[in-house]
Parts: sequence; structure tokens; C-alpha cells
Amino acid sequence: MKYGCSLIVRGEDATPDTFLKMAERAEALELDSLWLSAHVVLPPQVKSGYILIPGRMHPPHWRECYWEPFTILSFLAAHTRRITLGTSVVVLPMHNPFEVAKQVAEVDQLSNGRFIFGIGVGWFEEEFEVLGQNFRNRGARTDDAIELMKKLWADDPVTYQGRFYSCEDASFAPKPVQRPHPPIWVAGASRPACRRAAQYAEAFHPVRMSLEKVVEMRKELDVQCEKFGRAPGSVKLCVKLPMVFQDEPGEFLTQGTPRQIADGIKRYMEIGAEHLTFDFVPEKVDVALDVMERFAQEVRPRLD
Repeated sequence: MKYGCSLIVRGEDATPDTFLKMAERAEALELDSLWLSAHVVLPPQVKSGYILIPGRMHPPHWRECYWEPFTILSFLAAHTRRITLGTSVVVLPMHNPFEVAKQVAEVDQLSNGRFIFGIGVGWFEEEFEVLGQNFRNRGARTDDAIELMKKLWADDPVTYQGRFYSCEDASFAPKPVQRPHPPIWVAGASRPACRRAAQYAEAFHPVRMSLEKVVEMRKELDVQCEKFGRAPGSVKLCVKLPMVFQDEPGEFLTQGTPRQIADGIKRYMEIGAEHLTFDFVPEKVDVALDVMERFAQEVRPRLD
């Protein structure tokens, strides 16, 4: 199992100083990865429920500040040497895929091949509307965008004719360091997400999902892998969960005492999870640094 944590990119603690402190501590503690989430603009929620739950609002501190991930990734690429950097996740159909493919390739170059491209189709309909993007066909556009980007990263010149995107004899450089492209992780909690991961990705990336739901999704992922000629288990299972040290178990298996958290992680290992990314609650730099330290000193030794 590999371990990573989410960088604080939103709220009043999201500052360049925080980025450096967290990256330095993560490398010093020999964590494997750092992850950045992404939103562009936060209009009022009228129709959408946060994490697809009707009536649930996104946390208020998101409105205080929300950094763009590729800018910070470029910054971190110059200030780190070993740790993997990734997006968890970019909402791909909110963006022009030619521009995103360029950002991915350049971050992979700047980090010397230390980038993982985590993507999702999104849930925040109001954000799509403000950005002038169609919310209803976002899944189909995501598939088309992935196919286009893979061509942009591999071919020279590039010719592509898709349902939504196309180019002919186009030049696109630099290419990524990682060949044929940086690993793609697909997030989601649905059958189409499993299909997309099986068809295009190196990993399926469930976020804040119970163990029982992950087991259900893993079965569907294996079914979809067989449809695309891939062996069951060939797509990695890489989960993201909040890690909270507290006296009693919480909603997720990574909430509780160090022993309870370690036991919870072992249960994810038993179902084949290969990478755990943990979020911080609340998203404060002092909390993040403390949780990282406690994980390294009190939890990880129980997992070796």
C-alpha cells in the first residue's frame, strides 16, 4: 500500500507557505504522494447537492479561497524531489481538453515524470453553467476528451476526429515524460465511472466511499475490465478517505484511534486497495501537519 495526503488548496490556510510546509513534511515523513482538488468558480447552489446528496451544501470555507491545481503543481515540482504529485480530481468536462492535455504534459515534464492525472465528470451543475459547459453530456465529452488527450500525448503530428473534439496534422509539444502518458485515475461512484476506468485508466479512485460500497464498485470494475479485454484486478484500486484521530470510530474506517485507523486500512488492503489518500478535517495547516506526523509515527508502523 502507498500513502498520500491532500494538499490544503482551499480556505484561509491555503497559502504558498502552507504548500511548502506540507510538501516538505510529506517528503520528510516519506509519504508517497500529494494531491490537489479543483474547482474554478463557486456560484450559489440551487440545484446541486454536494457529493450528489440533495440539499447538502459544499463547505463554506471553499468560498474563502480555492487555488487552481496546475499552478501549484508546477510550483511544487520545483520544490520537491521524490514525492508523486497528482490531481484528485480535475473535473475534465468543465475544461478545454487541448489546454488540459498541455498542462498535464508540462507538469509531468517539470516534475520529471512524477505526475498522476486524476479526473472526474463532476457534480456541480451550477459551475458548469457559469463556465458555459453542458452538464448533461459531460460523461460523453469526458470519454472523447480522454481519447483526444491520449493522441496528443503520443502522436506527432496529431490527427483526431471525435464526437466533440477534432484536429488534423496538429503539432503538440512537449510530450509527457511518462510514456505513453501519465497514469490516469478515474473517480466516481457509478457504473459509468467503473466502465470509464476499465476502458481508459490505470486506477479507479473512489472518494469518501464506505468499504461495502468500494467492494460493490470493485466487482463492477472487474466486470467492465473483462468487457475491454483486461484482466480483473488490472485496474488499481486507489481510495481517498478522511483521516481523523479521535477516541471513538467515525463514519469512515480511517477515523478513530491509531489502532482503529490501522485496522481500518488493513481492511481496505484485504479487498485489494493499493493506494490510500487521506483528507484533513478541518482543512487547517496545523491539523494537517499533526495528522501527517501521527500517521507516520502511530499508524504506519502498525501496517508494516
